[in-house]
Amino acid sequence: MARSARRRAPQRAPRTPVRPAAPAADGAVPARSAAPIARPQPRRRSPFAALARLQPRFVADIVAELRKVTWPSASDTRYLTMVVAIVAIAVGAILGAFDLLFGWIIEQLFF
Repeated sequence: MARSARRRAPQRAPRTPVRPAAPAADGAVPARSAAPIARPQPRRRSPFAALARLQPRFVADIVAELRKVTWPSASDTRYLTMVVAIVAIAVGAILGAFDLLFGWIIEQLFF
């Protein structure tokens, strides 16, 4: 599409509301004034207002996700705890043996 074909429509000035004029003393309604109506400035919200608004939904989402979890049985939990303890002890023993071995090698080489 050519640039000339992508022209925008001309921008219009925003319309401002017109304040009605008070009636004159003789009862005749004067012509409308073009003065815009003063609008109150919106209150600035605290940055924590959005957080407070989201908190109940956040908590509800957490509860909904926790209900979807398949929890292990008590026997599965005991079994897996024992597996973790045994593996941790085995890895600790292996690393301790390597530490003693490398320490002995360093003593033999430098002392």
